[in-house]
Amino acid sequence: MNKNDFDYLVNVLEENAGWHFTEDDFFVIDKKITNFVREKGYASVEELIDELRLAQRPFITQLVEAMAMLDTSFFRTYALFKQLEESILPYLREYNRGVKKLRVWSAGCSTGQETYSLAIAIKRSLLNVRDWDIDIIGTDLSSMAINKAQKGIYNKFEIQMGMNARTIINNFHPEKDCWQVNDDIMEMVQFRQFNLLDEMINPDKFDVIFCRNVLYLFRPELQLTILRKIFEHQTFGGLLYIGEHEKLPGIEEFYTKVPGFDCLYQAKNQANRIGAPQPLGKPEINPSSTADTAMPSFVKPEKLFERPTISSLLKR
Repeated sequence: MNKNDFDYLVNVLEENAGWHFTEDDFFVIDKKITNFVREKGYASVEELIDELRLAQRPFITQLVEAMAMLDTSFFRTYALFKQLEESILPYLREYNRGVKKLRVWSAGCSTGQETYSLAIAIKRSLLNVRDWDIDIIGTDLSSMAINKAQKGIYNKFEIQMGMNARTIINNFHPEKDCWQVNDDIMEMVQFRQFNLLDEMINPDKFDVIFCRNVLYLFRPELQLTILRKIFEHQTFGGLLYIGEHEKLPGIEEFYTKVPGFDCLYQAKNQANRIGAPQPLGKPEINPSSTADTAMPSFVKPEKLFERPTISSLLKR
């Protein structure tokens, strides 16, 4: 692939997916486009680019999906999932024990390994998990990835990436030459194709959102736009995981870094959210008269909307 083709391709990806690539990404893009050329039966990259210039939407969509970064594995970054099970999920179990409800979003879930890892971790960490209302949603731009995730079937190589034999046996069963996710895990999870640049239809607020190694692909202004959307779909004091090496300028506008965790952030309160908790470390409720009027008396007990600072609970 020559530089002119690379520049044109990068421009198409930025216009249609918001991804921002530079010349440093040349070899990654070249490898993916070469695979796409081979898969579609084109004689060369130049021939593919010629068709791309016709701007046919279905073809552009296929290309964008083919260029998506789908690198993933079960329990990717072991230390993160260890802290999740040992500290974060017990914190959420304590905070949500009254409603026994937990909502988790895996954004950029690829072929589903991260999403199923979250379900397995929750199953292991929550007492009497069947008594809880658990909803774990995995979304990704790629319809191919979502289709594979929904099936929950992984080959021998994929199943061994990140899991020991006990975890596999407890949560999967053999299916011909592959492994199928067990029903109790499948019931906790659902998958949808979704572009982070679009508006979310789901009205749910999420206690935990995983958006790891996804936002770095976007140019800074789009990162901020997506972060705002993510923040708006978090519960009061909800938690956000990003990639351990991701640097996201502007994240402090919406989130506070959780001490002791490399990639964990807690949502700040919004002044216009009725009953929103006070800034972290100051659990003090002082709702406005407007909030008092808008809320019926049976949901106004003092401290109802207080959420303890996660760092204070983790110190117990």
